[in-house]
Amino acid sequence: MKRMEFYYDLVSPYSYLAYGEAGRVSEEAGAELVLRPVLLGALHKAAGIKAPIETPAKGRYQARDIQRWAARYGLPMRFPRPFPFRTLQTMRAASWCAEKGSLEPFTREAFALFWEENGAPKGPEASDEDGPLREVARRVGLDAEELLEGAGTGEAKQALKRATEEAVERGVFAAPTFFVGGEMFWGNDRLDFVEEALKG
Repeated sequence: MKRMEFYYDLVSPYSYLAYGEAGRVSEEAGAELVLRPVLLGALHKAAGIKAPIETPAKGRYQARDIQRWAARYGLPMRFPRPFPFRTLQTMRAASWCAEKGSLEPFTREAFALFWEENGAPKGPEASDEDGPLREVARRVGLDAEELLEGAGTGEAKQALKRATEEAVERGVFAAPTFFVGGEMFWGNDRLDFVEEALKG
């Protein structure tokens, strides 16, 4: 069975846009979708990329572009405020969930909460992620305290750090990024090429 690897950060609007389509593409191709949580900020830093918020004209364009894609995919997107929001603890929680076999439902519910219900973290502190994480845990059927504790473990921290470093080594510089075998594809608008690679 072919594998479709999906590198993402829950703060990334284009990762949210790509998530459902990635599931469809992999399912139709009979491929395994492998979720790879990483830290987008660390990818950008390694590549020397400025965040769109630091380039106002690009930020304005992307806001409209994101709306277009959401409409095309039929997604009930509500752009979160404030943006960007903090996801360090959340992505560590995702790494912990990967070890527990619950990454897919965690990712699905977190994307929905953050990008459809304006439930993303509201402040810059680690504790500001606790409320959203508790809500995701409730939806997934996880113990909230166990999830929060798991996100704070050295194992979860190292897993996320290692995954991000490995992504950089593979040439990943932003999210979403996909791999089919050794071929890399960046962006939700490259999913047609991903689909072709899976069928090739």
